[in-house]
Amino acid sequence: MVFALSLLLPMLAFSFWLFWRLSPQRVEAAPLRRFNLAAIALALLLGALLIWYVRSNMMTGSDRATWPLVAAFYLAGAIPLFLALAGLVRRKCYGSKEADKPLELTRDLSKTRF
Repeated sequence: MVFALSLLLPMLAFSFWLFWRLSPQRVEAAPLRRFNLAAIALALLLGALLIWYVRSNMMTGSDRATWPLVAAFYLAGAIPLFLALAGLVRRKCYGSKEADKPLELTRDLSKTRF
C-alpha cells in the first residue's frame, strides 16, 4: 500500500500543475487568476474535510493506524475530480467566446485529385 501511495501523491501534485497549466489565455488575467486560486483553495479545503472525515470514522475501529493511508487514497481520487470539474467551469466561464478560425489553405487545391 505504501508503494501505491508513493505513486498517487505525485499524481495528485500533477493534477494541480495540470489545472494551472491548462488555463485559457486571456487579455485580462486577474479574474482568471482569482478563479484558479479560489478553485485550488477549495480543493485544499475539500482535502482537509476528507482527511477529517476519514480520521473521525476510522479512529473507533481496529484499523485506526491506517487512516493516513486511506485518507491519501481518498485525496488522490477526490481532488483531481474536483479540479476537473473546476476546469470545466473555468472553460465555460473564461474560455474563448469566438468560434475557432478555419484552416487557411495557401495554395489552390481545386485541381488536386484525392
